[in-house]
Amino acid sequence: MLRTSLAAVLGLAATDTLLAQALTHRSKSPKTGGNNNERLEFLGDRVLNLAVADLVYQTYPTADEGTLSLHHTALVRAEACAQVAAAWGVWPLLQIAPQKNKMSASAQTRLLADAVEALLGAVYLRQGMEAVQALVATHWAHLNVTLAEAKDAKTALQELLQAQGHPLPTYTSLGQTGPDHATTFTVEVACFLGSFQATGPSKAAASMVAAQQLLEKLNA
Repeated sequence: MLRTSLAAVLGLAATDTLLAQALTHRSKSPKTGGNNNERLEFLGDRVLNLAVADLVYQTYPTADEGTLSLHHTALVRAEACAQVAAAWGVWPLLQIAPQKNKMSASAQTRLLADAVEALLGAVYLRQGMEAVQALVATHWAHLNVTLAEAKDAKTALQELLQAQGHPLPTYTSLGQTGPDHATTFTVEVACFLGSFQATGPSKAAASMVAAQQLLEKLNA
């Protein structure tokens, strides 16, 4: 039932092989070029960026380039895509290794965002760019996001420390664990307050989580 509902939202057949592929994480199908969603995610990321760029261009006819960029970033970030995933009921449909329900909130957010991009990639292949733009206009235009959220945690942390006259933070990779198809990276961020460690499915994701933790400490 959930899959049928999602397929209806996307304008795809519930039995479409691309729909199944878009919902399959590489931990479930790790072979290169296999039936996981990495290739569709690559494509969907690009069409999402273009569709959102068109949306904000049309929505804010007097905004300058900088403001348009902030609106664009706010709508394509992982947290925004995860909101769409929640509305679409994606999480129960994801095919992933058994550790799915043990993931951190940030890892789940990234996973959901990747799946949404993969789904848009599938829509693009089946129906073209106009169908993607229609989905974005319907499901992204009214997301609960602000321009403040457009800045990622690392950028926001850097700007906050600079504003307070403190040295910039440093990031150190502490290694990785797990198999190739489900690797977890650990990164440490250090500043005048001390050091904080975080994990994630990539070094970039772990760095972002560590920066967010430090931001919350600074703003407490």
